[in-house]
Amino acid sequence: MTYITVMQSPRYRQMTLDELLEGIEDIAKYQVNHMQSNTRTYIADSVNAKRLESIDVRGLETCLREFNHNNATLFAVERNTLYNTFFIPKSSGGLRRIDAPLPPLMEALRQLKVILETNFHALYHTSAFAYVRGRCTIDALKRHQQNESKWFLKIDFADFFPSTSLDFLIRQLSVIFPFSEVVKSREGKMILERAMSLCFLDGSLPQGTPISPLLTNLLMIPIDHKISNSLRNFRNNSYVYTRYADDALISSKYSFKHELVCGFIKEVLNEFNAPYKINQKKTRYGSSAGSNWNLGLMLNKDNNITIGHQKKKRFKAMINNFASDTTKGIAWERNDVQELQGIISYYKMVEKSYIEHVLNTYSKKYRLNVRKAITDYLS
Repeated sequence: MTYITVMQSPRYRQMTLDELLEGIEDIAKYQVNHMQSNTRTYIADSVNAKRLESIDVRGLETCLREFNHNNATLFAVERNTLYNTFFIPKSSGGLRRIDAPLPPLMEALRQLKVILETNFHALYHTSAFAYVRGRCTIDALKRHQQNESKWFLKIDFADFFPSTSLDFLIRQLSVIFPFSEVVKSREGKMILERAMSLCFLDGSLPQGTPISPLLTNLLMIPIDHKISNSLRNFRNNSYVYTRYADDALISSKYSFKHELVCGFIKEVLNEFNAPYKINQKKTRYGSSAGSNWNLGLMLNKDNNITIGHQKKKRFKAMINNFASDTTKGIAWERNDVQELQGIISYYKMVEKSYIEHVLNTYSKKYRLNVRKAITDYLS
């Protein structure tokens, strides 16, 4: 059994006779789904000849063999000496360990990432939204918004990265095309395993490397596929499933017994012998009528995605302080202005009209073009 993932082709609605007679000027307006990053995963008992012809297994092995040869010195030294380890505070409390590769290892892992993305065409399940180009937390939440979901179950996979082992990664890759073809030969499996071993530290997948996110999205394809497909009609109810790294969000239009859904998720993890456990302390279930925060955003009772009242209040204060200080000639640190610019860009993706309103309001109040002032700071 092999999991094959491809980019999803655009889907279009059927055009009316009148539309056909008028002529098609913009085909894009007939698209049903505008997400260009959607993928489609299907299971095949065997890979058909046409798809096999689309890859060069020996060429893939050669890429990995050359990578291993070119980075032989990194394999030879103590792995701990190739990292700078530090800790950052978690939003939920406690500290998160970050293992940042030193330049030589960082460059090697970036090269390997390119090989996986370019030569192996490594993708992700369409339910995965973290660390994917063209996707963000807003896109994940929009899946639930489009379903008009009212009830939400949030699940956190405890120690997601640290729990990931090299053995589990290779086991998952062995059923994911085209890795499945490489591991069919003893030499191919050895070459792949050696290359992947460079991504691990003390038997775990470290947080802080450029390739760890890609690997987790890859190895989760079979699990995401099983959960997503099964929940479409689980116990006579239809659910929407999305995953953002270690945060899974499951929703429905109707209330449901979340304990049963949690039990099902555990069964799937056990089926794949996955090393992940559900963090019971972070499991949350509730309706959009309450404080429905997911991935730092709120999907409220009116089915609108919002940054929330408190964030709006803080944002207004930040813009007011920036405009006031700028007119008084008080300079901000460059990092603070960059952070403000990033917040504006992100919030505009969520509530563009509100953010534009705030910027215009304080631009008029202080007779200052706030947007231009931020750009001038960073130029």
